[in-house]
Amino acid sequence: MVGSDKMEVRKAMTVSNLWMTILLIAATLLPSTTGFQLPPKHALRTSSTTCRLPAPITILQKPHTSTVALFSQNDDYSRDVRLREEAESPFRRVRFFLYAVLGGGAVTSLFLSLARIAAASSGVNTDLMQESVVNAGVDLAGIVVLTFLFQRDVQAQDSRLKRATKGASLAKLAIRVHKGLSDPLLWEDNDNNNDNPKASYTSLTLADLRRNRGIEKRVVIAAAGPDKMDQVLAEARSVGDALEENDLVIVPVVLPLATAPAADNLPHCVALPVGTSAWKAVLDDETQEARSQGVDIEAEGICVILKKNGRVGQRTRGIFLERMVGEVEERREMGMDVTNI
Repeated sequence: MVGSDKMEVRKAMTVSNLWMTILLIAATLLPSTTGFQLPPKHALRTSSTTCRLPAPITILQKPHTSTVALFSQNDDYSRDVRLREEAESPFRRVRFFLYAVLGGGAVTSLFLSLARIAAASSGVNTDLMQESVVNAGVDLAGIVVLTFLFQRDVQAQDSRLKRATKGASLAKLAIRVHKGLSDPLLWEDNDNNNDNPKASYTSLTLADLRRNRGIEKRVVIAAAGPDKMDQVLAEARSVGDALEENDLVIVPVVLPLATAPAADNLPHCVALPVGTSAWKAVLDDETQEARSQGVDIEAEGICVILKKNGRVGQRTRGIFLERMVGEVEERREMGMDVTNI
């Protein structure tokens, strides 16, 4: 009889500990809406009820909310950039959902294991001590791994958002190009228009040079100091025909003010930047990154090459137009694709 009474007491204590654990978890996870709270800031307490006064009206722009915004470290990205990132990584939502489900299960299991360890330390269910310790270690390791994977995924997401934002900023930059760039039949007519040379040019954005928009060009943004830029323009004049044949458009930007070079008789494949402030804002990040890698911006110069789809293909230290032409011609001679570079 004594043994059976002890077993019943032991079972009762086990059930009690289990219910206490469940209540603790519920109290931790559920919001405390039934506890004592201070009245709202815009409230007036009377003897029986609390009357809410109208809060001051503040007109705010409603932010765009999405799954990407919830897990992004930076909330300064536009709606289009977020949608583009979601389209490029469609399974990120699924991974975030799995992280949440598995992480919640691991945390719950860890709390239960800790409760069993505490009970065993008090002399209740001591035979479960070893098993509970092992389970707690496994749960803790799982939480660490899931946290690491989640942080890495968020960093990758933030990196994609930054690249998409940079691409959108580059696409909006304005340039002044020869009209023959969009219609080769205008080359001769515009060249003979000596009375008004400005009539031979038109303004476009870099987005207009993307594929399937009538003009498919590879844009080479060449940024350097005045002396280096003179050398670049001289090289552009010497290989101008080859640049045009290989769909290369050179945009020379004189640093540090991000202005257009003051030069005449430029080849038709050279487009001049328009809007100093916009170009400077975009190129500041590029120049800072290059300087951090030991590049002498004004003496050596840098290149940002945009592919025909509008994405950044590569960034180079120095400006070598003839080499760029040679690379495209070499790929063409080898039978390789030259439309997506």
